[in-house]
Amino acid sequence: MNILTIIIIVVVLLLIAGLFAYLVRIVPQATSYVVERLGAYHSTWNTGIHVLIPFVDRIANKVTLKEIVKHQVGVIEL
Repeated sequence: MNILTIIIIVVVLLLIAGLFAYLVRIVPQATSYVVERLGAYHSTWNTGIHVLIPFVDRIANKVTLKEIVKHQVGVIEL
């Protein structure tokens, strides 16, 4: 094997590893991802590991499910 063959193999392996890293998504706790397939709503992903279909799926929105606490000034609690 010459050096050119080794370089080509390394580049192909790096491309495959990068594609795999892009397609496998881990949804963190207290978040949900909205997934579109070909521009229309497809599903909502909850916490866990999910796989995108390349060139077809995309994550349209990342929604946080954390509770938002608003403090009101001037409110008297009894």
